[in-house]
Amino acid sequence: MLTTSFEQNLAGAIEIARSAPSSHNCQPWAVHYSPVSRTGYLAIDRCRALKGLPSLENEMLMSCGIFFQYIETLMRHAGTPLQWTWFDESHTTPTLPQEQDGLICFCPTEQQTANPDAYHDLAEQIRHRHTNRMPYETTTLSARQQFQLREIFTDAPVRLDIWQDQTSRKQVADLVYQYAALDFADKAAWQETYSFIHFDKNKPVEDGFYLHHLFGKIPAYMAWLFRIGFHPKLNRFTRLLRLPQFMAREFSKLTGQGPQYLALSLPDPNPHNLFVTGMRLAQVWLLLEQWGWGIHPLSVLVQHDLPKTTLANTLGMTHLPIFFARFGQIKIAAEVSPRRHLDSILTID
Repeated sequence: MLTTSFEQNLAGAIEIARSAPSSHNCQPWAVHYSPVSRTGYLAIDRCRALKGLPSLENEMLMSCGIFFQYIETLMRHAGTPLQWTWFDESHTTPTLPQEQDGLICFCPTEQQTANPDAYHDLAEQIRHRHTNRMPYETTTLSARQQFQLREIFTDAPVRLDIWQDQTSRKQVADLVYQYAALDFADKAAWQETYSFIHFDKNKPVEDGFYLHHLFGKIPAYMAWLFRIGFHPKLNRFTRLLRLPQFMAREFSKLTGQGPQYLALSLPDPNPHNLFVTGMRLAQVWLLLEQWGWGIHPLSVLVQHDLPKTTLANTLGMTHLPIFFARFGQIKIAAEVSPRRHLDSILTID
């Protein structure tokens, strides 16, 4: 039972923040709060976190950073701000369930005057933010928009790079065509990915995604062909028919349209910096939402060492990217993805 305004506001913030993006929409977060000690923590839920590739740990940390950025800002607008510190630096580290790894500890701080209008506006932005994998308008990013995006990373450990020229579009398309089939080459990684794809639109789920989140509306026979043709147990047959190469070619056509790309890179990609990167990425995503723009992460280019290094060298980056995406003005609205229930995320003593 929620007995204080802080607990009620925390639950309300998480109810909204659960719309945060995560790889495969796995939503790898867990939050606990104790009214007795007036402390709480955010942890990675290892039962939900991806583990098919070592690099996916970076994405789990960034996803949790996005999730917490939403919570922290909503709580501030609600007039019940949080004070937080790194879990591994806290003097009051709680004992966690075996399947959780702590990221931060938090506690209430002095109440402030609430800002209901700011809370409402932010909540609406978060609810309307969706990963958009559809074609974008050809609208070019203005100098002022670039400045606003770069301003988010002032005094941050992470670097933002942006490209919007035709040469970069061709280079990215070529890299996607060359490396996109890697998603299917690693059997364990593809098996994990496939487990998050849902084929029955009438069956209620709380995570993962449907084929229309990837391809838009497709005929029933296409969904059936994908379900059979890309089943992990048919991996050898799938590669024999060169289906991954076909998917890579089609994917490269989409990604080559751009019209813009952004990369985030870290000289020191430690867990703290990756979490902070997620917090800044949350601000980028919502700023783009204000403009009516969307983001489409091109994870295949940063999840494997060879394409990541090749991407950095090709685009002249100083450090290896930890996040790379195409972005632009939305032409086709994205579909809403499934979401976990609040009770499966937040526990209160």
